[in-house]
Amino acid sequence: MTTPTPTTAPTAVRDLFTNRWLLLFLAAWAAATVYILTTDRSMLPLSDQEPIGYFSGIGGGIVSIAFLFLLARRRAPLDHRNAPDFRNPGKETAGLLAWMAAVLAVGSVFGIRTHIAFVGLTPGAQAVWDRQTPATTLTWAIFNFVTLAVLPYWFFRYRLGYRPDSMLLRFDRPKVWIPYFALVGLPPIFFVATPEYYTTSVTGHALTLVLFTLGSFLPIMITTQSLLTPRLSVLARSWVTGSVLSALAYGALNITEAFLAWDSPAQVALSLAWFMQVAFWGLAKAVTTLRTGNAWLHIATTHTIHLAEAPAVATTFDLR
Repeated sequence: MTTPTPTTAPTAVRDLFTNRWLLLFLAAWAAATVYILTTDRSMLPLSDQEPIGYFSGIGGGIVSIAFLFLLARRRAPLDHRNAPDFRNPGKETAGLLAWMAAVLAVGSVFGIRTHIAFVGLTPGAQAVWDRQTPATTLTWAIFNFVTLAVLPYWFFRYRLGYRPDSMLLRFDRPKVWIPYFALVGLPPIFFVATPEYYTTSVTGHALTLVLFTLGSFLPIMITTQSLLTPRLSVLARSWVTGSVLSALAYGALNITEAFLAWDSPAQVALSLAWFMQVAFWGLAKAVTTLRTGNAWLHIATTHTIHLAEAPAVATTFDLR
């Protein structure tokens, strides 16, 4: 009798390329990309934005995720078969989506967005930073930290009683994932860094790390990766379909960004095309989380690029 060979890794890879919802998502993303590159982009705010810089990180992101699959080959992705035991995933998911919508609505009233700027959209990103003050930047960081990190964590941890491991917040296999975090997370920073990045003061870099940890890294990690994504995977009964749903939810959390507008059919069409670009990175985040069972790792895969905004932060706080 022959011993069957392990199939975890091939199954995970095959899941990706045989999932019809993922294939439809990628087809829509590809069509959106072509539309952005070939249409008149001046109809949107920050019309001088250059999309090539935004798209240039896709290759690196794909390589990093391929490497992640290799390192995680002995672990099955999180889905309905092996995810944490959620008491009521449907009700909890609905509550999370409603909370995200409420946060988005309240933030839009006060001009607070999920991101201050997308560093890959230069010089459009700089145009956004030019309008910021220390007060608006701190308000952004504190608002997102409280509404999308502190309160959801407190509710699920202490009201519903979920442990950190069932919230995917245990950093398992640190000897593997900490080096991965560094090797994948650092290069994107230097890829988009301007010459001013290297002359920014240590204080400016430290403040950038603090601001984006509070305003972006932890809020996105807790709400979308730690809590929402694994529940969507369970409800969809597929970790890949759950990743697609998480990507769309992440894109929706960014619909008030400064480079989008929804006032005319032409603006809606182009904004939806950009929505698919944001959702693509939401997909990368969700795949990273569900493939490893580690909500922290998406920061390295898709988020550390924001640390390249140190010159803008230093200028805003007059630290140069």
